[in-house]
Amino acid sequence: MRALVDFNGLGAVLYKEVRHILRDPATLVLAIAMPIMQLLLFGYAINTRVEHIASAYYDGDRGRLSYRLLSALQASRAFDMRYREPSRKALKEAIVAGKAHVAFDIPENFTADIELGRPAQLQVLIDGSDSAIAQQAYGDARQIGIAMSNELRNASPNAGAPAVDVRTRMLFNPSLRSANFLVPGLIGLIMQNITMILTALSIVGERERGTLDQLLVTPIGSTALMLGKIAPYGVVGFVDFVLVLAAMRIVFMVPIAGNVALLLLLGAGFLLAALGMGLLISTFAKSQIQAMLLSVFFLLPSVLLSGMLFEVGLMPPVMQAVSYALPLTYFLEILRGIIVRGAGLTELWVPAVATLGFGFAVLAIASIRFARTTM
Repeated sequence: MRALVDFNGLGAVLYKEVRHILRDPATLVLAIAMPIMQLLLFGYAINTRVEHIASAYYDGDRGRLSYRLLSALQASRAFDMRYREPSRKALKEAIVAGKAHVAFDIPENFTADIELGRPAQLQVLIDGSDSAIAQQAYGDARQIGIAMSNELRNASPNAGAPAVDVRTRMLFNPSLRSANFLVPGLIGLIMQNITMILTALSIVGERERGTLDQLLVTPIGSTALMLGKIAPYGVVGFVDFVLVLAAMRIVFMVPIAGNVALLLLLGAGFLLAALGMGLLISTFAKSQIQAMLLSVFFLLPSVLLSGMLFEVGLMPPVMQAVSYALPLTYFLEILRGIIVRGAGLTELWVPAVATLGFGFAVLAIASIRFARTTM
């Protein structure tokens, strides 16, 4: 009977495995680089402290105290007063378009009311799509209003009531359901990963089995071969997109506020980017293990830097630059814009053009590399 503990031949097996690893340096580099990338992403991208919320404002008063209020909002570091809008209509449009998460409406008689000892109303519109940002904005806006009221009350003997009456209004997700924010983000991630990974593994698998070389010797052009390989996965990705949208509506009870046809059209455009990334991975990967590692290498930035979990504006500038190099960042703006805020193409033309441009560009680069690697 063989002994339970037998070290005979251990050195030979170790030598074989070391040689096997060294013969595949690309996989080794990926395995070593991935933990470093994970540490950097988790360390720099995750920021639970909500600061510098993108904000818009309409100053109908343009008086001394309205300027003082805007200065207090900016100095608080809670709000980044980026957009000065010319009207109340433009103020709401800034939130619908996703430019701002908070909008401050200062009425025409703001300074006059306070100087006469009457409470002056400050309307605060808050995008409720992201419940964490919405709750922080709600609390910070009220605190700043209370602080300014106390200062004015101490400086003026006439102010018996609060000088600044902050009136908040939660838009698009008044109940602050986290599902309304997270589920659309998951849809974009699922749509990208299924299409990208299936395309990459399919082509690499064909290369490993040698069947891709057999197809190349047949009278089939490289373009026809490429389109024939990736088109079915585009159909699979689109069917998945429709199914997860139905599950979002039926299971998670997340309503679609905007145009469903526009959502499906722009979703089909995003498939170009996912197919291109899968094809591009297949041109670098020599095995299915490498294809999976490269897919995960791309997956982590997509999860952490696209805005799916954390607001892009809260990240360091370097991470923000990386996030805008990811097609999922723009597609999430489209998904949340249409599903949560009811935005149309007028408000979403920038992420729509960016998504299509990225899709055509990466598909063209991947096609050129695919043609070269199969020649």
